[in-house]
Amino acid sequence: MANLQRQSVPVTAFGIWLRTGRLVQDVPIEVKFNPWHDREDGRFTFVGQGNYFPRGGRASNAASSGRFVGAGASGSLGARPGQAFGKHDPQNPRNHSVHTVRAGDTLSRIAARRKGLRVSDLAWLNGLDPKRPLRIGQQVKLPHQRFLDAGREAKNKFLALDYYMRTHGGRLPPDPSNPPSLQSQILDTNWRNESRGTYNFRIDLIQRLRAASGQVVEGRTRRSRANQISAGGADRRPTDEGGHYIANRFNGPSDAFNHFAQDRNFNRSAYRAMENAWAKYVREGRRVSVSIRPLYRGMSRRPYHVTVVWSVDGGKPEVEQFPNEAGGTRRGRR
Repeated sequence: MANLQRQSVPVTAFGIWLRTGRLVQDVPIEVKFNPWHDREDGRFTFVGQGNYFPRGGRASNAASSGRFVGAGASGSLGARPGQAFGKHDPQNPRNHSVHTVRAGDTLSRIAARRKGLRVSDLAWLNGLDPKRPLRIGQQVKLPHQRFLDAGREAKNKFLALDYYMRTHGGRLPPDPSNPPSLQSQILDTNWRNESRGTYNFRIDLIQRLRAASGQVVEGRTRRSRANQISAGGADRRPTDEGGHYIANRFNGPSDAFNHFAQDRNFNRSAYRAMENAWAKYVREGRRVSVSIRPLYRGMSRRPYHVTVVWSVDGGKPEVEQFPNEAGGTRRGRR
């Protein structure tokens, strides 16, 4: 809680005199006390997200406190004599269930019942030594998954807000309570450029194509079977094949960034129909310009949607919307 302390601070008093012409002997200073600190770097944190340092005291120790166990979070937190459980306190019965130890149970096995729960967090929450075996019949507090998820979300938002402000000159995002995710901020910037022939490609930090543009030309390049087979990585579906953003018949490069996990039917129907239209105009000596933007979910290497904008001789652009699914129907043409 904020309180006022009166201290003689000559420099501050002089500053007030310069601004107002009023001489102040004792300057009131508002002091706000925040007992929550990050365990690793000592910075202030939100309530329930770090070590608890009572005024004039030390952080609660493991024997008398539990640890904040939001996935990925750190710090200790626990029940304190005479203090009610807080909404975000892991010791609050609403935030955990009680597991009764059975034969064969270990802290590792119990922690595995919750996504993102570390053994060390579970041990801190229960004041246990992780190296000592559990006793049959012993009761262990097991955080609810929603509590862990809320902790992870709170930390991720805090990190995302911090990163945004550090990369935007200290400015807040339009909605500070819901900043762009850290993942999207990193992956949606710092793209590198690669040029091949008449085409330019922009690639993100995990080697995904984010944009391609250029003039469509005739000229066949060699295929890369290895890149076609590996396109999409672990996100590739059994019904996918290695497609090209810019086909090899248009002098599209054989680099990995020009390949993507493309639904087989989509590759051989709607996308090919568009490419055939390009080929017709190019053979007629027309100038075909194209811009391609794939869309991804999270860290997936398989685009779920591809937007293609193309024009002939600088005329009105055609906008093609392709879901990367069977059929890949062309939508949004104009």
